[in-house]
Amino acid sequence: MVRYADIEVGRRFLTGALGFEERAVHRDAAGAVERVDLGVGLFGRVTIGPAAGTAPVGTARRRFTVGGHQVAALLERARAAGATIVSVVTDDIFGDCAFTAEDPEGNRWTITGVVALTG
Repeated sequence: MVRYADIEVGRRFLTGALGFEERAVHRDAAGAVERVDLGVGLFGRVTIGPAAGTAPVGTARRRFTVGGHQVAALLERARAAGATIVSVVTDDIFGDCAFTAEDPEGNRWTITGVVALTG
């Protein structure tokens, strides 16, 4: 689980900037969000939740693989949403493409894909 000091910040970043889809929202008895299950691509899943006690925030490093054609579109979406883009790799020797974006709390999210098989 990736913990956020403000879970709504994480939720908005992942859905707005990186194109994650909410799969389930879990609330406590008072209706406050306890955790959110998100997905991107066929197999990319993550759960986010609020920081609890001394749990560290802003240190998560996660990598998700999506279809290669989706990486460029997600990169533009992240840029348009104002995400801090840490690095971009396009069509390296193995046909990989990727970018890493940092969310407002310092977590880094890498989206990867393969655009071509070469070699």
